Amino acid sequence: MLVQNMDIAGLIRRVRRIREEIRKSVSASLMHTTDRDQERIGSYLDAIEAYFDWMVDQPQQDFVEWHPTDIDLGEAPLEALPENEALADMTQQFYALEEELAYCASARMHTSIMEHDERRFREITAKIRNFLEGYIANVQPLDMPESTPSRELTGKGRRTVKA
Repeated sequence: MLVQNMDIAGLIRRVRRIREEIRKSVSASLMHTTDRDQERIGSYLDAIEAYFDWMVDQPQQDFVEWHPTDIDLGEAPLEALPENEALADMTQQFYALEEELAYCASARMHTSIMEHDERRFREITAKIRNFLEGYIANVQPLDMPESTPSRELTGKGRRTVKA
C-alpha cells in the first residue's frame, strides 16, 4: 500500500494499531465487550479523531522537492476476526476506513485532505462510535452457549521476554 500523503500515512498507521489492539483485547474471545474495552475503544476513536482534526487544521504545505514521494505502508495485514461478533464488525469498519484513506484522492497529495475525503472519514468514524455506544453498550452481553466458541482465539498480546 503506497500513499504520498504523510498525514494519511500517519492516520493509517494509527488505524492499524487500533485494529490490532481490538483484536488482542480481552473481549475479542468473548461474546460480550467488557466495560474496560468499550472505554479503550472510545479512547482510540477520540485519539484518531483528534489526530484527524489536527491534520485538517494544518496549512497546506508546499513540498516542491519532496513530493511525490511514495510512503510504503506495506499491505494491510490479513488477521483472523475476533470471536466477539461486535468486535469483528468493528474490525471490518476499521479495515474499510484504512482502504478508503489509502485509496482516496487525498492520498496523492503531500499533506492535508480534501473536503469529500474528510467527510468520508468523519462518516465512517461516526458509524463506528454509534455502533460502540448505540449497539454494543445496549445489547451486550449475549448468552450464546450453543454457538460459542466458533473461531480460533486471536492469541496473546505481545509480551516482553527476558533473556
